[in-house]
Amino acid sequence: MLSSCGGGGSATLTTDSTAQPQAGSVVARTAPMGVLVPLYGYPLVYSGSGATRTTVTNPAWAEVAAQAAAVPTVAIINPSNGPVACSTPPAPTLSAFTQGIAALHAAGVTVLGYVHTSYGQRDPALVQQDVQTYAQCYGVDGVFFDEVSTHADTASYYANAAAAVRQDIQPSSGKPALVAINPGAYPDSAIAAVADITVIHESADAQVLPIPVSLSSISPQKFAYLALRLSDLPQVQTATLTSLYQQGIGYVYLTDQGSGTDPWATLSTQYAAMVQTLQTLNQTQN
Repeated sequence: MLSSCGGGGSATLTTDSTAQPQAGSVVARTAPMGVLVPLYGYPLVYSGSGATRTTVTNPAWAEVAAQAAAVPTVAIINPSNGPVACSTPPAPTLSAFTQGIAALHAAGVTVLGYVHTSYGQRDPALVQQDVQTYAQCYGVDGVFFDEVSTHADTASYYANAAAAVRQDIQPSSGKPALVAINPGAYPDSAIAAVADITVIHESADAQVLPIPVSLSSISPQKFAYLALRLSDLPQVQTATLTSLYQQGIGYVYLTDQGSGTDPWATLSTQYAAMVQTLQTLNQTQN
């Protein structure tokens, strides 16, 4: 679960013995593996006070920007459990985020705004309002919907939310708006079908489960894998990334953060090493 702002999946589909691909099989890739990083820290950090007060870019934001040339990078920003309202003149928080988003864009990062959905129970009008706020005032490239249900009976709820993103958000890149969802587990195929990226794992372990047959119609390159609180991350990171790459997973983020703290407020201590490993794996395509 994205613990600072609500959970991921409400249930996990059973992975049966006929799930594909089987352990050890390698999926042919048509695109490199990228990073999907929850970048929930404030864009700026401060030190000192009064005349000695200084303001600098949050090191996590700077690191994500610096590494973005090596692998496709999608960052999720979260001003306050969703967007801070538009205002004229812009409030300090809004200004900090728009400036930070501009810097990420300049580095080639795709930026998504966070919206929670309470597993399909949040008022759709409030969800759409958040989408419109991001569209009007933040300049994001799409939306990351959190607390997403895994159950088929909420498919229309998420289809409508995704349609709002694609209608309202016009990325400056000219590309279509991106829709990401976080059930945090394998969802019903009707849920996964509405999104460009579906988080199929969000847990404090690095277990790599095979993709169930029920999702075989969806490219695994549309799936993302998040793992947190990995105390042995330096020892398991390369093997985990290699397994996910061979399975065809499109996006990943592994972090050692989160033991008693928000795992998404600071960057993994192994972020640069993760990007380097992904870059090496991606070169095997060529």
